Amino acid sequence: MGKRYLIIEDDVLSRKILENFFSEFARCDTAEDGAAGYGLFEQAILEDKPYDLICTDIIMPGQNGHDLIKKIRSREQSLPIHGYIRTTIFVISASNCSKDMEHALLDSDCDDYIVKPFRQEMLKALLEKYNLLDYNIP
Repeated sequence: MGKRYLIIEDDVLSRKILENFFSEFARCDTAEDGAAGYGLFEQAILEDKPYDLICTDIIMPGQNGHDLIKKIRSREQSLPIHGYIRTTIFVISASNCSKDMEHALLDSDCDDYIVKPFRQEMLKALLEKYNLLDYNIP
């Protein structure tokens, strides 16, 4: 089975851009907010088909990205085999504020922080860095 990515982004255009880019490397699911995104994450865990990558915005209606990441990490910790699943999480945000970046990387435990607008080459380099590329998508 190929790689699976989850894109959680409330802005329709940003969500489509990410989905179009990422679909070259993985099967992509999308959600328009944190609650829907967490529901897809939980479903993937229960089906034993966890996501390889989750990309989330920070500022979204309802549950923000920081709270979502903490909830995902807490759920991963609760699994019977500790460390069995640790999903790579990228925050993709328009905020280039160092306080937001620090909060996401240190407090929320995301793996990387990408500022919009981003260059696709940079995003692809991050996918390579985290071994998330899959050119053989079914």
